Amino acid sequence: MRRKILTAGTTLTVLAGLLAATTAARAAPNPAPTTVAPPSALAAAVSAADQAAAAGLDALAKGPGESYERHAVTPWLGGLYSVAYERTYRGLPVVGGDAVVLADGQGRIRSVQSASTGAVGVPTTPKVTAAAAEQTARAQLPTVDGVQAARLVVRVKGGRSKLAWETVLTGRTASAPSTLHVFVDARSGEVLDSYDDVHAGTINSKWNGTQTINTTASGSTYSLRDPGRPGLSCADYSSGSVFSKSSDSWGNGSATSKETGCADVMFAAQKEWDMLRDWLGRNGHNGNGGSWPVKVGLNDVNAYWDGSSISIGHNNANEWIAAIDVVGHEFGHGIDQYTPGGAASNEAGLGEATGDIMGALTEAYANESAPYDAPDYTVGEMINLVGNGPIRVMYNPSQVGGNPNCYSSSIPNTEEHAAAGPLNHWFYLLAEGSNPGGGKPTSPTCNSSSVTGLGIQNAGKIFYGGMLLKTSGMTYKKYRTATLTAAKNLDPSCGYFTRAKAAWDAVSVPAQAGDPTCTPTGNNDFGLTLNQTAGSVQPGASTTATVNTSVTSGSAQTVNLTASGAPAGVTVSFNPSSVQAGSASTVTFAAAATAVAGSYTITVTGTGTVTHTAQYTLTVGGGGNPGGNAPDIDVAQVQAHLTQLNTIASQNGGNRRAGSAGHSQSVAYVKAKLQAAGYTVSEQSCTSCSYVSNNLIADWPGGPTDQVTMFGAHLDSVAAGPGINDNGSGSAVLLENALALAQANPTLTRHVRFAWWTGEEQGLQGSAHYVGQLSSAQRSAIKGYYNFDMVGSPNAGYFINNLNSTTSAPMKAYWDSLSLQPEENVEGQGRSDDYSFQQAGIPTSGYAAGASATKTANQAAKWGGTSGRAYDSCYHQSCDTTSNVSATVLNRSADGVAYTLWKTSVGGTVPTNDFSIAVNPATGNATPGNSVSATVSTGVTSGSAQTVGLTASGVPAGVTVTFNPSSVQAGSSSTATFQVGASTAAGTYSITLTGTGSATHSTTYSLVVGSGPGTGTWAAGTTYQAGDVVTYNGVSYRCIQGHTAQTGWEPPIVPALWQRL
Repeated sequence: MRRKILTAGTTLTVLAGLLAATTAARAAPNPAPTTVAPPSALAAAVSAADQAAAAGLDALAKGPGESYERHAVTPWLGGLYSVAYERTYRGLPVVGGDAVVLADGQGRIRSVQSASTGAVGVPTTPKVTAAAAEQTARAQLPTVDGVQAARLVVRVKGGRSKLAWETVLTGRTASAPSTLHVFVDARSGEVLDSYDDVHAGTINSKWNGTQTINTTASGSTYSLRDPGRPGLSCADYSSGSVFSKSSDSWGNGSATSKETGCADVMFAAQKEWDMLRDWLGRNGHNGNGGSWPVKVGLNDVNAYWDGSSISIGHNNANEWIAAIDVVGHEFGHGIDQYTPGGAASNEAGLGEATGDIMGALTEAYANESAPYDAPDYTVGEMINLVGNGPIRVMYNPSQVGGNPNCYSSSIPNTEEHAAAGPLNHWFYLLAEGSNPGGGKPTSPTCNSSSVTGLGIQNAGKIFYGGMLLKTSGMTYKKYRTATLTAAKNLDPSCGYFTRAKAAWDAVSVPAQAGDPTCTPTGNNDFGLTLNQTAGSVQPGASTTATVNTSVTSGSAQTVNLTASGAPAGVTVSFNPSSVQAGSASTVTFAAAATAVAGSYTITVTGTGTVTHTAQYTLTVGGGGNPGGNAPDIDVAQVQAHLTQLNTIASQNGGNRRAGSAGHSQSVAYVKAKLQAAGYTVSEQSCTSCSYVSNNLIADWPGGPTDQVTMFGAHLDSVAAGPGINDNGSGSAVLLENALALAQANPTLTRHVRFAWWTGEEQGLQGSAHYVGQLSSAQRSAIKGYYNFDMVGSPNAGYFINNLNSTTSAPMKAYWDSLSLQPEENVEGQGRSDDYSFQQAGIPTSGYAAGASATKTANQAAKWGGTSGRAYDSCYHQSCDTTSNVSATVLNRSADGVAYTLWKTSVGGTVPTNDFSIAVNPATGNATPGNSVSATVSTGVTSGSAQTVGLTASGVPAGVTVTFNPSSVQAGSSSTATFQVGASTAAGTYSITLTGTGSATHSTTYSLVVGSGPGTGTWAAGTTYQAGDVVTYNGVSYRCIQGHTAQTGWEPPIVPALWQRL
């Protein structure tokens, strides 16, 4: 799916750093305002910036063949947004051609800046090979450890443009590590220039002394932005600007200096990153090779993690509290959030202790000597927050404020920081023991036992292993089970397990029923899995799955298989009914003719020396294939296509970007499968795409050509990764459905066409090109277009485009039969290829499983998965591989496509007259006294056109809705105007727009009404909508992102949520 704007909870690049490398331009005039107000300030700013970039506004002027691609969005102070762009020329990246647009939340352009001006205009055919350029580049670095594949670019520097090979070398200079970018003229073979991502600056600090840190250089300017740890930077809290200067020496030794504080932050955060990598095997702070920005200068005696960034305050002596343990602690909160289960709704103390443990691990890894922040298992001893020394003591928590050393039933009701005591105590006992010697403090135990430690690194591995087994609603007791499981898996000799168990006993966390056991010789145990976890069957028929067993420890044993939970009329049998662990059995689910339709959870149990279970969801009758005869799509075949696409990416630089060899080979793979199946296949060259490349169109013979059902998915990926969920998943689901249609070869009531689009990631370019070349008759012939983008997300939601439309009805019916309760695909509106068809008045729908948006608690309750986490945390990243796809979601999507295809286009009778209705955009905002408009589109979905009357319901007091015209012929459009009265209360309202003809259909429009000034004083616990205005300490603020307020989220502290007026 095409990347959209980034929201307030996302780690973003800091504006000042983007501006530093660009040349200033005069303030730009505003582009023509859009006719429809976007639903948020962020959307308004980005929309205006995109228009400015597309229009080549002022310093953004570009030549023929050039375009801008949005790269990052950064909220700044005062409701301003920095929108960064990368330039391309005839599909080639223009290095040194980037630009920044500064826009506000009202959609006004404040400034545009560009790294270079003027047209590029260079020949794009190289005379020097990539291999020759690499050899030239290698001579620029004394020690070369690795080479990334060269890419052809346009290098712009000093006003001159050259076609060049960019080769990235990793290794060392004479004195330091290096990641060196070398640009070799692709026409002459000469070295044009080079730059190094790694810059080792020095700091002069009170907390850490003189140390070396990694910084970034741009020309003669250095900044506190880590080039090797994406997202890690440090800025002044007051201005939001990342610290930069002409020298690479930071700080003056005084902790009252913000620059010194930021230097301390960078040192500590870099050490923690390295500890996570070297000791715990974690890829960066966020687990996906990224980190978070930090600001120093918070006017508070504290430090904060806000879900996407860290703010550092001061102690009572007005010194910035950026010591290793404090910084490590705050980043620890982020690590807690970015591990399974997240950081919300856990038992008191666990989050604070997690931060303390991460701080202690970082101190130990850095291993500084006194008088600096030496490893000592105390928290805040250096920064002396309020003048009373450390705020927590891990080896004896009761030393500070009588915090509890031992777990008890009162812990859940204990103050959060104090409740960290037992977990901190456990970690110290596990790491050092109760009587460690060597000058380390003794630690009292709650059961008077003696505990022997494992060392802090091993203790960290066990605790982090427990975090990876964490679930939401984590408790001390669950952490006991999780860490014992981790210890057992880390050390088959059971030494880790025994000591971890002794440490838990020593802090009075009792044994749990779920605790594992461990014997040095290994217990006989087995694993139990099903190759499919869901299936459907019609009454009088049967379906099968495979039960796989494996030996997980010890030796093989006999496993007896049984099933429970089958409904009346369904029998479950196994062949064979018992297996040796390591073997498989076929399970058959047979439904009698009297079996009642519905979805049922059947438990498969394997019994040996222990018992394990697995669940299978069986849908009988109307549930899995409600009323149709669609085939059951084999998800294993869909997965096989994904494996092939992943291999293609791996062999071609790790991606399948439009215009690349990876994309061309992906097209060839799909095309060969379709041609072998008997499809009429054509490739359509998208000459208007940023990267000239091909759409793939496949028609199955049969069905009336003036009645077409079309199914599409984009086949290209972003350059950052192989794009297996985005959007190998949609492409593979369509391919297997196309092959299933060919195999069945049914009688068609509609002609069926499949399409695999190019250039979606650059802005829906392939599908727009296709639709733009259709004649009026060809457009009218397409009665429905179905789009499939990211249909295998690992933390999936179940979303349908235009959920309440006639076009979506079969898709919704199928997922309803599985009791999935699908929702409208709000996140994907306007972001995938269905939008190209929607703009042409063609009815659309489709499936999606979610991208970078966050799953809510309600969604997790009905769909499973983890609330507070993205549907796909590998969205647009290198980790979007075959392991990033849920087979269950993929299967449900694939079968839903088959059902929709059969329902719309196979067999049946002559269709009756029917129509569809949709609104675009589906959301809008207006303040009292103003209005917003949207286009209501209708289409003929079957039969012939008819008159459709338009009405609205669910309209809030003070709002009127009018249509112009008030009735249309199906296939035409009307403008809906939402007039907001001066007295209308602020809030978000769902308004139903209804079309009435021979049938009645409706769609939903979300109206966001912003409030005027003076809506009260900010208060924790209040839910605020975008546009609400409050006062706090006598200052007015406007809400820019809807949320429920919490203590610590006061308007001056969280500029991502509040704009000062």
